[in-house]
Amino acid sequence: MRKFLIVAAVLGAVGLGLFMLSRWGGSPEVSSPGQPSASLKPAATKLGAESPEDLGARGTADAGSTPTLARLPSEGDGLLEVEVLAGGRPVPGASARLYWRGARDPNLGEVSWRLASTGTTDAQGRVRLASRPGLYLVAVRAPGYAPLKRDVTRPSGEVRTFLSLTLEQGQSLTGHTVVKGSREPLPLVELVFTVQSPQLPLWQDAEAPAEERAYASSDARGAFSVEGLASGSYLLEARAPGHARAVMRNVRVPAAGPLTVALSVAGVIEGFVVDAQGQPAAGAEVLLGGFVPQTVSTGEGGGFSVEVEAGDYTVSARRGEEAGALDSPVPVSAGQTVRDVRVRLGQGAGVEGRVVAHATGAPVAEAKVDVSPYGASGDSGRAVTDSQGHFSVGALAPGSYDVVVNAPGFAPLTRRGLTVSGGERFTLELALTATGAVEGQVRTGAGQPVAGALVTAGTRWGGPLVGEPAESRTNAEGHYRLEGLGVGRLYLSARWEGATAGVSQPVEVTEGGTQRLDFTLEETGTVEGVVRAAQGALPSSPLTVMAFPQDGDRSGPAGIGQTQVEARGNFTMSLPPGTYDLYVSEERRGLGLRKPKQVRVEAGRTVQAELTWQSEAPGTDELRGIVLEPSGAPSPLAFVTLSIEGQRGGVGSLIPTDEEGRFSMPLPAGRGGTAARSITLSARNGGRMAELHDVKPEAGEVVVRLQPAASIQGRVVRAGQGLPVRGFTVSFQPRSWDRFPLDDLSWEFAGDRFELRDVPAEPLELVVRTADGARGDAQVFPDPGASVTVEVTLAATAGVRGRVVDAATLEPISEAFIFLEGERPMSMNQETASDGRFKLDGVAPGEHTLVVVAGREREPVRRPITVVEGQVHDVGDVALSVPRVPSGTIGIRVSPEGARIVISQVVHESPAARAGLEVGDVLLSVDGTPVTELMDAFRRLKGAPSSPVVLTVRREGTEQSFSVLRAP
Repeated sequence: MRKFLIVAAVLGAVGLGLFMLSRWGGSPEVSSPGQPSASLKPAATKLGAESPEDLGARGTADAGSTPTLARLPSEGDGLLEVEVLAGGRPVPGASARLYWRGARDPNLGEVSWRLASTGTTDAQGRVRLASRPGLYLVAVRAPGYAPLKRDVTRPSGEVRTFLSLTLEQGQSLTGHTVVKGSREPLPLVELVFTVQSPQLPLWQDAEAPAEERAYASSDARGAFSVEGLASGSYLLEARAPGHARAVMRNVRVPAAGPLTVALSVAGVIEGFVVDAQGQPAAGAEVLLGGFVPQTVSTGEGGGFSVEVEAGDYTVSARRGEEAGALDSPVPVSAGQTVRDVRVRLGQGAGVEGRVVAHATGAPVAEAKVDVSPYGASGDSGRAVTDSQGHFSVGALAPGSYDVVVNAPGFAPLTRRGLTVSGGERFTLELALTATGAVEGQVRTGAGQPVAGALVTAGTRWGGPLVGEPAESRTNAEGHYRLEGLGVGRLYLSARWEGATAGVSQPVEVTEGGTQRLDFTLEETGTVEGVVRAAQGALPSSPLTVMAFPQDGDRSGPAGIGQTQVEARGNFTMSLPPGTYDLYVSEERRGLGLRKPKQVRVEAGRTVQAELTWQSEAPGTDELRGIVLEPSGAPSPLAFVTLSIEGQRGGVGSLIPTDEEGRFSMPLPAGRGGTAARSITLSARNGGRMAELHDVKPEAGEVVVRLQPAASIQGRVVRAGQGLPVRGFTVSFQPRSWDRFPLDDLSWEFAGDRFELRDVPAEPLELVVRTADGARGDAQVFPDPGASVTVEVTLAATAGVRGRVVDAATLEPISEAFIFLEGERPMSMNQETASDGRFKLDGVAPGEHTLVVVAGREREPVRRPITVVEGQVHDVGDVALSVPRVPSGTIGIRVSPEGARIVISQVVHESPAARAGLEVGDVLLSVDGTPVTELMDAFRRLKGAPSSPVVLTVRREGTEQSFSVLRAP
C-alpha cells in the first residue's frame, strides 16, 4: 500500500488545495455520435467490477501474453466502436486490442490487465469491440504507423461508445544513460516506456499491459535509440544491476534533443535470519515492505542481500509458522549498504475472523482479504473467506498491518494499524456495507432532456487512492443511473458532451438504496487562451491549465476544469457560466498555484485569457540542505518544511528529500523577505525528527540531523474498575501536526495493552477509543531514543450537535467543515448535511472551541463550548456571515513572489473587487510611492476609513492604475 508516501510527495509538490480538487478535471477523449438508445436499460454493474478471478496473473512483454477475461463480453453487453484514421483517411486492416483495467492489488498497488476484445478495422477504418461498462486501454497497430494507445471509459447507460483515433508516423527518441552524480556512461540499461494519459490522478503513474509498453536498452557506451513511438508523453523506467530504478515522468516525444537518464547507485540491505534457538534459518522468506516492496529468500547460512531503492523499509521474515521482524524500519539512502540486519524468528501471529454483510449479518463467501505492512506496500498474506465467511492469515511477524476486504456487491473495507505480538491471534468481525445507487435526470434550463451527458461520481476530497470514479451517460430522455457506489456522501458531476467541466452536487448514498439527483445544465462558454513564458521558452514537459470555480449556478457548484496546453502554449476550455481562477502547472506535480488569472465565463460567449508560466520567480532565493539519520547516513524521502516569523508555513512548503537526503526550498527574495525574520526548519522521517531555529540561508548548505524516535508502552483501563478492556484504537496528536499535516496515524490492539514504536520525541497527546464509545486521553513527553510507560483511563464521552445557517437569510449551509480546535478531525468528511445539521461523537468531556468553516466567502466561526460526559451538547444555530472588510482597508491580500509583491486574494464584493483589481496583479506603487517590500505594502494600503488610495499594478505586461475607496 504505497498510498501514504505517494500522497505525501504529491501534496508537498502541488499543495493541498490542488490535490483535493484535481480529480474533478479532465475532458474525455470519448464521444458518442448520434442519439443514445431510448430503450437503453441502465447497467447493473459498477465500473471495473468483474467476477472473482486470479487477478495475480500477469502478462509478459510477448504479444498475446495478457490473459483474457474469465467471462468474455458479447455485443449484447455493449460496444466500443473505434474509428482509425491517418491523414484524415480511414485505415483498413489495423489491429485493435481492448484491455480491461482490473482491480488494483491492495498489497502491491499493481493493476491486473485482462484482454477483453480484439478486432481488425474494416474498409471504413472502423472496428467494433464488445465490452461491458468499465475502464479500458485500447491499442491500435497498423503497418507503417506508430502503435497508438488510449485510456477509454465505457460508461454505464451507453450501449455504444465511439472513439476516433488518428495514427501517425513513428517518432524516434535518442539519449544516453549515466550514473547519477558522476555522469559516467552506464551501459546495458533496460528502458521501458509507458504512454501517459493527461487524465491520470496526480498520484498515479502511467500503466499498461506489459505487451503494450515499448522496450529498449542502452549500448556499451550508454547510448540508446527508440524508434516507432507515437508522439505524446511517456513514463520512462530505467533499470540496471547495481543501480536503483530511475523514473522519469512526462518524457515528451518528439523530444527537443537527446535525453539523459541518470540512475543512482542502489542501496543494499544485508543480514541474517535465525530461528528461535539462534541457529541460521535457511530458506526463510524475507519481506521488505516500503515504497517498492521486495521478497527474497535466505541462503544455507541464513543470510540475505537485496538491492533496494532509497527509502524506509520494514524488515520481516517467516518460515513455516514462525515469523519475526525488526522493531523499527531500516532507512537506506542511494549507494548505502546497511549490514548486519538480524531477524529472529519466533511464534508467528495471525489475523482471523469472519466477514459478514452489515445489513443482515449473513456470512459473505469468497471475499478477498489482503494483509500488508501498515502504511506501506508489501504482501504479508492473503485469504479468501469460506462459505461461512471465515478467514485466517497466519505466519505474521509481530507488528502492525493493514487489512483490506473486497467482495462483489459490497464497498471495500479497510482496517488500518492492526497490531499483533508474537503468538497472538487478532480476531475480527468485518461487516461489509452493500453498495447503493443514484439516478436522475439531466435537463437544460428550459427543461429539455440532455442526451449523452456524462455523469461522474467521486468524493469531495479527490476519492480513495485506489479505484476510479464511476461514470454514466444519459439516454434520450436525459436519464442516468450509477450503481455500485459506496455508502456516504459522494459528489456527482454532470457535463455536456465535449465540455471541460460541468456542475456538481452532493448526494448521500444509502446501503442498498437508490437516491434521486437531478441536474440542470446551462449553455457553456469558452475560454480561449495562451500560456507564455515569463523568461525564455515554455518547458519541454507538458503544462496543464486548471479552472477553479469561484461561484455556482442554480444546479450546483461548477466542477474543476482541466486541459493540457499545446506545444505553442494555446489552450481551450468549455465551462459552465461563472467566475473561475485559472492556474497553470507543470508535469502534473509542478507548483502551479502561484499566479491565478480570474475570468468570467458567460453562456455562448468566448473569453480570452493569457497566463504566464514562471518556473521560478526572478530573484528567488533557495534554502539548500541535507537531512541525516541519527546514524549520520543520509535520510531519503524525509519531509522538510519551514516557517518564517510573522508568516504561516503550511502544506505548500512541505517537500521531500531526494534519494541522497538533499532538499532545496524557495525563499522570498530581498532583505525584507526573510533575512530580517527568524526561519525555523523542521524535518521528519517516520518518528525521527529535528528542528533548527534561526536558520541562515546565506551560510550555505544546512545540515539537519534527525533525533532518534521514541517508543510508548501502555495499558488501558476503565474508570472505576469496570468491565475489562478487550480491544481499542490509539492515536496521537503531535505538536508538529500544523507543520506535518499528512499524518493520520492510528493503531488497533486486541487486548488492554499497547506499544507504539517509531513515534516522534516531542510532547504528544494520546487518544484511546473503544468500539463502545469510551475515550481516554494522556499526555506523554518522550525523549529521543527513550521509552515511556503510561496508563490511559477510559471514560464515557459526549457529543456536539447543531445547525449551520447563513447569517443574513437563515438558510441552512451544507458542506461546512466542523471540528474542535486543537483536535485533529476524525474524518475529512466531517461536514454539515444538506439541512445544515451536524453531530460530533466521541468528544472528551470538558471545555472546547468549536470551529466552523464554510469556504472563503464566509467568515469562520469559533465558539467556546462545554460538554458533559454522557450528554449531547446542542449549540443550536451557528450563523456564518460574509466577511466584512476591516475599516480603512480595501479587501486584498498581497504576497511576496520573488522580488515582486503580488495580489494573492481579492475579497468578494470588497472595494478592491468593485474597482477591478484581480488576483495575480503585480503591485508596483501605492499613491505613487513604489512598493518593494511586503511590510511596506501593508502600511501603505491601510488608511483612514473611506479615504481614496491609488494602486498601480502590472497586468499582462502593461501598467494600470486603480482608484479605490477604503472601507468605511
